[in-house]
Amino acid sequence: MTFEKITNDSECDCLNKSSENTTNEFIRKLGKPLLEDKDFVSYWERNKRPLIDDCKNICSFKGISMNLYKNEYEEQILNKYKTTMNINPKKGSHYLKFKLLQGAGNVKHTPEENDTSHHDFFKSDDFKLENITVLEIVKFA
Repeated sequence: MTFEKITNDSECDCLNKSSENTTNEFIRKLGKPLLEDKDFVSYWERNKRPLIDDCKNICSFKGISMNLYKNEYEEQILNKYKTTMNINPKKGSHYLKFKLLQGAGNVKHTPEENDTSHHDFFKSDDFKLENITVLEIVKFA
């Protein structure tokens, strides 16, 4: 796998402590009940840049936010998603449960305040939606 899109444009080593993960299940918010290419486009790829220009923020903008799916995290994650959805309905009313296939990219545990399941996904240069196994798409109740 190559990661030129991640390593270009900054001196930050965003891939440090990241690795390929094809065994765990992850979830990510979706705007609609359909997976589209735009659902896996990072802020960096949309030409958005962090206000604070340090490596933690730069790497966060280059990665795709997602959560490790485990039963013990489910309530915490879904409450966070529902809160975000209520604040900004355009952020989505569905979530995708999925697994990554070999060659998709690397995953890094990046816990946030009150969210220990948070991870960043750094897409490989050859990433396509076909690198994801969709397990289910769920509408929030």
